[in-house]
Amino acid sequence: MGNINDGLAHTLDKMRHGLSDQPASIIEASSMNLRDLNYLVAVADCRNFSQAANQCAIGQPTLSVQIKKLEDYLDVPLFVRHKNQVLITDTGAEIVEVARRIIADSEQIRHIAAQAQTPVGGKLSLGAFPSVASYVLPEYVFRIKQHYPEMKMMVIEEKTQSLIELMLQMKLDAALLALPVTAPELESSSLFVDPFTLAVASDHPLAGEHEVDLTLIKQENLLLLDEGHCLRDQALEVCHPSRFVEDDFRASSLETLRFMVKNGLGVTLMPSVAIQPEDGDIHYIAIRQQPSRTIALVWHKQHPRRRLFQELACLLAYKPLA
Repeated sequence: MGNINDGLAHTLDKMRHGLSDQPASIIEASSMNLRDLNYLVAVADCRNFSQAANQCAIGQPTLSVQIKKLEDYLDVPLFVRHKNQVLITDTGAEIVEVARRIIADSEQIRHIAAQAQTPVGGKLSLGAFPSVASYVLPEYVFRIKQHYPEMKMMVIEEKTQSLIELMLQMKLDAALLALPVTAPELESSSLFVDPFTLAVASDHPLAGEHEVDLTLIKQENLLLLDEGHCLRDQALEVCHPSRFVEDDFRASSLETLRFMVKNGLGVTLMPSVAIQPEDGDIHYIAIRQQPSRTIALVWHKQHPRRRLFQELACLLAYKPLA
């Protein structure tokens, strides 16, 4: 709670632990709650007990008694009372700042609880890993805003493991991830299957093929994303990594891979969501074994907005054309 001197630290320790060596009746009479902290802040702001009492909608004698009880409980003077003036002590000023933060935190707690009661309002943080974020999130955000216009959205693009850690810490509401997600604290709902195609340069010997077998890739220089990208792991799993991982090229984004393919430096597996049909310099070829990944909406099982995420999954799921 900031830089607090030893005297204030002792005072706050009493605030936390109370008078444990006192009889229960005395402890109850000397207890401190949010109401007392609001009274304390009101007096500190008004520097006048009468005005503070009006602000708190209580009588001045009641306010004075409560502040005196608080001082007795903390065993330090908070205010110096003069006939026409109320001054705050140095320790009192530090305690007031702590009280302000406690009051603000309590308001935040109420806000979080209210948001859980009305889950379609408030803010939603949605994450996605790089090889899906740029190609899917814009449409998804548009759909969500259409159905929930009051919802404020924050979009986060991170690698899969970082997104999982954020959700486990309840610092991220939900994320688009490729299945499987093994963390037992998380649950998911599948949105769509994303097939892989083979991306080759337009002048590559395979460019005229409509379908290729994975075995042909053994003779090619397979371009991969860098360590930590789930698409890299997926590509290596599909293509039997022991055959060509030693000579691979590692890029930081799909767009870098696309550029390298255009320049004839190798081939790559491209997820269908990232295909750009208008790109004449690259040919995308179907793979006979039909490798794919399943993209899902993932969230923490204990998240208070769990029902909302289930509704969002239904909203965002791709439905096949009749």
